[in-house]
Amino acid sequence: MREAVISRREAKPARTEIFPEHISYSRRERVPILYVSGFFGFNILSATIRRRLRNLDFELYTVRLPNFAAGDIKKGGKILLQKMEEVRVLLGVRRLSVIGMGLGGLVARCTVEEMGASDYLGRLIMLGTANKGSYTRLPYFLFKAGRQMLPWTSFLDELNESHDYLILDETQPSYVSVYSPYDLSVIPWTSARLEGALNLKLGWFCTHLGMIRSKRVLGILTGLLEGEAIEEPGDEEDDRLLLELNQSLQEDQHNEGNLFRRGKLLLDSGYYEAAVRDLSRAIRQKPDLADAYMLRGKALRHKMSYDENPIYNRAIRDFNQVIRARPGWAEAYYERGVCYALLNAWSEAVDNWDRALILNRDLYQAYLARGFGRRKKGDISGAIKDFTEVLRIQPDEPEALRFLSELGG
Repeated sequence: MREAVISRREAKPARTEIFPEHISYSRRERVPILYVSGFFGFNILSATIRRRLRNLDFELYTVRLPNFAAGDIKKGGKILLQKMEEVRVLLGVRRLSVIGMGLGGLVARCTVEEMGASDYLGRLIMLGTANKGSYTRLPYFLFKAGRQMLPWTSFLDELNESHDYLILDETQPSYVSVYSPYDLSVIPWTSARLEGALNLKLGWFCTHLGMIRSKRVLGILTGLLEGEAIEEPGDEEDDRLLLELNQSLQEDQHNEGNLFRRGKLLLDSGYYEAAVRDLSRAIRQKPDLADAYMLRGKALRHKMSYDENPIYNRAIRDFNQVIRARPGWAEAYYERGVCYALLNAWSEAVDNWDRALILNRDLYQAYLARGFGRRKKGDISGAIKDFTEVLRIQPDEPEALRFLSELGG
């Protein structure tokens, strides 16, 4: 079984880069992340790692499991599967990465290995996950998840058997297991190792909760979650443009045109925090600049959290400004609908997609999102019509084809 030991010196803390001198091509290849908490994992316990990842411009969403993740792990896997489907549709992405803390890693494995989500997984990172069970769950025998995580259970036997089949079929997903010998939630700690995964043992004293609070562990996660640095045509021109804009703004830091152009370049390159700063400065110079509100709304949408109130959400407020200035802009309604859906306000989301499609009958992303929203609300016939419209515009759209197949359309 492959295992690498990471020393404290090798694990360098991740650093925030506000206004880069050069564009990191790997940022463009990042995929959104779903964070799944562990057994009795109150959200406040993982607030630090989630905030730090967002500050590093990773697009991260939290999956909340019922009963504080103490119920059936397989039911948690179904919830994660639904959330993966939802986020893929709303964000228009094919793959997602997952961070599973403790039990959250087992939930993610259920989703991938037993529910067919391997095609949509970018990378699964497990933090302190007892893949072979843990004796520390004996005091929690009354809870189903506690029973399922004991070493001798049929649940773990079946899960690891499914994993073995993936290895034999050479379809092993990209798994990483990060663990510590000092993690008292995983006894024995060797239970965290998993055949076929990249097993990373922390070579310094680190507890279970320490893994989601340590800046050095965060540095390891950042490297694992970073996209592959693929240089594309036009990248050199983008670097030159960034250099020119940086120099111009050093001479005249209030030039709204250059602030807008640099903000757009940074947004397209995955530097969302820096883009928000530039676009905010451009808006202060020219408060009626609708395009700047539009781009800032998109940047803020990448930094949203499920627990935000839609009324006070900054991205939604920016799209409101765009619609007031340019009420015929269909994309603004579509983007605002995506924000409402990410905040679980589905009625408002569908209403916005209705308006977007009145303005632009060929906006297939709005048909796809509205179809998903209608299906979620139980309007199956309406969902089938929307997915059919998607295929009229984009005949090879995989999500629409899959949804129609599931709905019998």
